[in-house]
Amino acid sequence: MPRKKQVNLPPEEEAIVLANVAERAERYDDMIEYMKDRVKAGKALSREEREMFAAAFKGAMSSRRLAVRVCKSIQSQEEEAEKDKNAALAAGYLTKVRLELQGLCIQVLELVEGTLLPKAENGEPIVFYKKMQADYYRYLAEFLENDGKQEAVASAIEVYADATTEAERHLMVTHPVRLGLALNHAVFQQVILKDTGAAIQTAREAYVAAVRNLEGMPEEAVRDAHPLLAVLRDNLRVWSPDDFS
Repeated sequence: MPRKKQVNLPPEEEAIVLANVAERAERYDDMIEYMKDRVKAGKALSREEREMFAAAFKGAMSSRRLAVRVCKSIQSQEEEAEKDKNAALAAGYLTKVRLELQGLCIQVLELVEGTLLPKAENGEPIVFYKKMQADYYRYLAEFLENDGKQEAVASAIEVYADATTEAERHLMVTHPVRLGLALNHAVFQQVILKDTGAAIQTAREAYVAAVRNLEGMPEEAVRDAHPLLAVLRDNLRVWSPDDFS
């Protein structure tokens, strides 16, 4: 039988195929590079591609965020044991991982602010990117110190507010991107700003509005909203155990 003629995929399609392979192999640093190729190919990302773009950076960040927490714990333990040399080595490794985290955050912010947001349509795409932008300023605020931390906090506050305004204007209260935005905004208020009252208000308003509007919604909408509502509910039970029911 004659061989089938090989057809070369357009660069943007090839990048997505390879990104899918990298994701399944849990090679998130490689996935980032393929998704960067897709972003540079030109046209706006589809919903599925937006989710892949976010997943690539989330996968690469998660192990490094864990590494920062572990390194800080080890450094503290060594200092308490008065093992100064060991503590210094742990601190040096902590600096290395922090720089990797900072580099990833800067990559995301440059791509979102410089390329993706300017091409995004109103509604879900803009809310998605602004949520991601705010989240990565939040990540910077987790491990930066002094002026860098304060700048990251101020940027996160501003962008979460912008994203919320856009979501309220264009997305239903049951939309998973709007719910995810409220969830992450509340976590930022609780963990970074140490403002439990604001976190409770953000989470409660999102939860109550969505629950009230889910009745009669299509099954798919209920299924998409349910995991986020469950996390919002769990957070409210932790932050306000006496008030939330």
